[in-house]
Amino acid sequence: MEKTNHIENLNLDTINTKAFYKLKANIQFLCPDEESKVIMISSAEKGEGRSTTAAYLSLVLAQSGKKTVLVDCDQRNSQIHNMFNLSNDKGLVNFLSGDIKFEVAVRTTKQKCLSIVTSGPTSLNYAQLLVSENFKKFLSALKKDFDYIIMDTSPLTSGVDAQALSKDVDGCVLVVKHGDTERKTAIKAKEILNKANANIIGVFINQTK
Repeated sequence: MEKTNHIENLNLDTINTKAFYKLKANIQFLCPDEESKVIMISSAEKGEGRSTTAAYLSLVLAQSGKKTVLVDCDQRNSQIHNMFNLSNDKGLVNFLSGDIKFEVAVRTTKQKCLSIVTSGPTSLNYAQLLVSENFKKFLSALKKDFDYIIMDTSPLTSGVDAQALSKDVDGCVLVVKHGDTERKTAIKAKEILNKANANIIGVFINQTK
């Protein structure tokens, strides 16, 4: 199993912090409305740095004083709980299934202004849960409590989960891995978002020199 670094233990100064602050600034510029607070971070395929991008963006937002919640919507390859050293026995899927309360699903972290919702255990009807009335209630509750809701989704080409989510967000950022993501794959991901009438606000090119 690939070792996952604990994001909270990493100093933002050790990475290209400027890129994530620029990403934050661009999101705030492109989604200036105070009600435009749900941002989806996705990619065409796995291994492109989507979860890491979502995690660092959330940290940067929180450190700037924005009350932020990072939601792991990737059931196939959830990583957020590992990055923040949290258990994943209860999370988003448990709330959507009606097994736990909202307060249990949303967990605080060591970082001020940052909360996490882990994915929870694998569910066979996960796609249906994402278009359920409970998910709408979940988003509505988050919007009341947070300035920004960052959603880490599954890859766009591996199922309908991310496509279903894109209909309920204010903006989508597509993560592309420099020198690795094929052009045709990135174009396919963009087409998937376009068909869902998603608001694509930009592309984040990961691991550039």
